[in-house]
Amino acid sequence: MPKSAFTLDGFRAWVLSDDFPEGVKASFIDGEVFFEMSPESLETHLKVKQKLTAVLVTIADDESLGEAYADGALLTNEEAGISTEPDMCFATWKTLESGKLRKLPREGAPDDSVELIGVPDLVVEVVSKSSVKKDRRELHQKYARAGISEYWIIDARKKAIQFEILRLEGGRYVSSAPADVPQPSLVLGRQFVLLRSKNRIGHWTYRFEITNL
Repeated sequence: MPKSAFTLDGFRAWVLSDDFPEGVKASFIDGEVFFEMSPESLETHLKVKQKLTAVLVTIADDESLGEAYADGALLTNEEAGISTEPDMCFATWKTLESGKLRKLPREGAPDDSVELIGVPDLVVEVVSKSSVKKDRRELHQKYARAGISEYWIIDARKKAIQFEILRLEGGRYVSSAPADVPQPSLVLGRQFVLLRSKNRIGHWTYRFEITNL
């Protein structure tokens, strides 16, 4: 890793360059660089992201609420000192049209982009063994500093799924509801319950129960 990667601009240049190694997910958080290694857990990480992506993209597209961005998009917020790849993020049309969140055009391809700059309306992180500190402490603080309205955090590694939608109040995140009841999202105007069951070969299948607020 180059020494320049310990600055925000240097990190962004590195992860977007051909020198950045494949199969590595890296985050810059206030001068510290965090790594998550592939492959991901199929049962408690990848499947959760797949279901979540399908649900949020469908809601956003079917009702024309805004744009949802799946895992792989680099999100940078200079005020909070972060450049990271959320497992999912979403921005309303109002947010995008105002420029609060914008796409940075790829060099030589003005209609394409791999980086988002600014403040989405919600971000999602699915906790893995290598991301506990990053997701629960570091990003928790920085997403709040960035002014992101909702932080969804999911941990499916234990017997009971931990799923919370945190909302920003007074510059910090607070629980939108107790963990054992449906989680309300003011951004999407719905409440969500994440459930799972074993399929015919004994593997996990995830589903969301969704109702309007």
